Amino acid sequence: LTLLIINFEFYICKMKAITKRLKSKIELLISNYQQAKNQLKDSNLKVKNLTKQLDDQKNTIQQLNEKNKLLKLSSSIQQKQGDNKDAKQKINELVRAIDKCIALLNK
Repeated sequence: LTLLIINFEFYICKMKAITKRLKSKIELLISNYQQAKNQLKDSNLKVKNLTKQLDDQKNTIQQLNEKNKLLKLSSSIQQKQGDNKDAKQKINELVRAIDKCIALLNK
């Protein structure tokens, strides 16, 4: 009977040690999970900000391209010394096209 009690006490001590190690490992896993979760949140926020920045830059490029077209047209019209009515009509067409593009970008 004494031997059985000693074996039982040894078994209990062993189980306590195993339980303590498991608890420690679980706490470490939870801590690592929280860190990874926070890093993911930060990364998602960075991606969102960079995506917005990229969209803004694309819009700026589009607007600058349209301005460039207008400047080229204006320059070519001045060089040709053509009819003012045709020049105004071409410029108005381009302005309407730009307005449509801006309206689409704002949607």
